[in-house]
Amino acid sequence: MVPGRFGVVLPPAIPLPSDEQVARRLAQMLAHDSSQTGDNATTDRLMLMLTRSCELRCSYCFVDVTESGWREPHPGTLATSSLDQPPVGDLAEATARRAIDLLMSSPKPRLSIQLFGGEPTRRWDTVVLLLDYATSHRSRQGRELAIQLTTNGLGFDAGRLDELAAAGVVVQLSVDGAAHGNRFRRPHLTPQDDADTRWKAAVTALASGPARWFLNVTVPPAAAGELPNRYADARAMGAPALQLNYATGLRFSREQAQAYLRGLTGVLVDHARAPDLQLFNRQAAADPAPLCGDVLCDVDGTLLQVGGIFHEKRFPALRRAYVHGHVDTAERWVGHRATLAQLWERTRAALTEEETELFANGMAMGAASDLVARTVRALVG
Repeated sequence: MVPGRFGVVLPPAIPLPSDEQVARRLAQMLAHDSSQTGDNATTDRLMLMLTRSCELRCSYCFVDVTESGWREPHPGTLATSSLDQPPVGDLAEATARRAIDLLMSSPKPRLSIQLFGGEPTRRWDTVVLLLDYATSHRSRQGRELAIQLTTNGLGFDAGRLDELAAAGVVVQLSVDGAAHGNRFRRPHLTPQDDADTRWKAAVTALASGPARWFLNVTVPPAAAGELPNRYADARAMGAPALQLNYATGLRFSREQAQAYLRGLTGVLVDHARAPDLQLFNRQAAADPAPLCGDVLCDVDGTLLQVGGIFHEKRFPALRRAYVHGHVDTAERWVGHRATLAQLWERTRAALTEEETELFANGMAMGAASDLVARTVRALVG
């Protein structure tokens, strides 16, 4: 093993998985279903699309974010929902309550809610209402309830962080490393210098405050070799935990895929030697993204698996393919998600041959990343 350019040990003796190994592992993952929210898991999770408004226009994000309809609650009824077009408006309180009621009908011993967007802090009023409603829900019955908020950090202040900490919310902060990555891949609607100041202030406040948090980093193909940099950035920021992701909906060439996987291998080996933060990638338990087992309630009350939102600008046909109902007509949580194998069948039926091949490229990246994590754990610990 030799020192890497960024202080990460790069292990040339650890081979990357072969195409055959990746294909075999992917088949196993599909057959097993989601390790996080499937029938084999102890948790059911609901994602809530609070708004489609966001201060950012990230180059690798295919959510149809828009400032049209911001602060205008969508009616959220079956009659006003759409299976083919992303809705305009924000999640109304009544719609969110019905979705949480549905989650609470789950028989699972653990429940989870993720507040998502857009940028959910742009509807802080809704965040506060939902935290109170979910944590005190009459059907919770003492079950563990994990709440997570995905954010770019631009809407934080000390008071808001205190409120999140008091409710036990885990903050997932999405930042692409140092200023260069954010400026290059995350254009802002506000002046760039102001945005840089705000997300850096959010990191400082989180690092010194009471709220639990972790850093979420997404690497597109063009930055496939930058994984060690992002790991070093997270350590420099004082992040207590880190999740490294590859961008879905974008094609990784063989060279880019190998660069990403070599970087992931090096990061995992370095982390095993000096685990000064929690690295979620070590757990080797992720779904083969871009498939995902999570169920999301859109701003119009439509229930669908989350890939229908994550890829709506890249693969618009997936919205209809991934729909499982509406909060107006859903009576029980059970039955409102497909297994990963079923979701893959829906995907292939909805997409063109070229789109399916691109989608499968992302699935293979997920299986390969899983194999890398398993291999490093077996060889290094």
